[in-house]
Amino acid sequence: MSGTPVLEVRDLCKRFPVGGKGPFADKSWLNVVNAVSFRLDKGETLALVGESGGGKTTLARAAAMLQPPTSGSVRFEGREITGLDNRSLKPLRRRIQMIFQDPYGSLNPRLPVGAIIAEPLLVHGLGDKAERRQKAIRLAEQVGLKAGDMSRYPHQFSGGQRQRIAIARAIALQPCLIIADEPVSALDVSIQGQVLNLLRDLRDSRGLTYLFISHDLAVVRHFADRVAVMYLGRIVETAAAETLFDAPRHPYTRALIAAQPVIGRGKRMAADCLPGDPPSPLDPPSGCPFHPRCPLAEARCRESKPELEGEGGHRAACHVVNGGGT
Repeated sequence: MSGTPVLEVRDLCKRFPVGGKGPFADKSWLNVVNAVSFRLDKGETLALVGESGGGKTTLARAAAMLQPPTSGSVRFEGREITGLDNRSLKPLRRRIQMIFQDPYGSLNPRLPVGAIIAEPLLVHGLGDKAERRQKAIRLAEQVGLKAGDMSRYPHQFSGGQRQRIAIARAIALQPCLIIADEPVSALDVSIQGQVLNLLRDLRDSRGLTYLFISHDLAVVRHFADRVAVMYLGRIVETAAAETLFDAPRHPYTRALIAAQPVIGRGKRMAADCLPGDPPSPLDPPSGCPFHPRCPLAEARCRESKPELEGEGGHRAACHVVNGGGT
């Protein structure tokens, strides 16, 4: 890798207070993201995958400064943005946009589509009313909608069409980075392909960079350039998408891939099945956070946290794998 990355995250942590209010109340801390680091280069798509509750969405929102991190560093296009106030962050909002999971909940039901798409232009003072409307029409047409749709309301569209509206709004300010949080999980399979093709076309035509969150590994395999696997707030494996799916190293990654439904596949090997649920981040296990569910766990796994190690961009946080085990 060379040049300045679009997004660089170093040792990012995000925790939330849990417990009673008041100066004398007992409080605990919910550690949702724990010392996560990654970089994202221009034109690249990095996917975050893992079970629900693993910290993917919180990490993405912290990287976008929607939820300021508790500690760590976030650099956007070489500039440190951690700790900036809302006024200083506003110009950066034009360069970083989000597409949310729920295409209906993320749209204002009281506004017509034309106003929804043009709203970012209004907030940032770009163009007059007529210019904003014309740009909204062009954006709508670019994502497969029609000029006649501008006066309709979100409830009058299908789920796939609403997600297209959300995408048009996200690209209105010509951002360089889009954070897409499960953008197709709420859609029918046939519509998922259309939206993914649209995102891919926009990436190619506009040079967009994506941080793409998904639990659907089939989608990730065909859409992402690199993949980072998260477990209990930590990245446990990262590699190029093709490498990770063809030769996963971490036991958790192997279990996720083995759990994918495949037509015609027989019963999975017991070692590939993932028993139990992830532990609570309020009371994480000692050592490697995955060891209570890991079929390869050894004594050292209960005693110390493994670091991400590896060569050629393929790294895993596993004592057994990195120590020469199976």
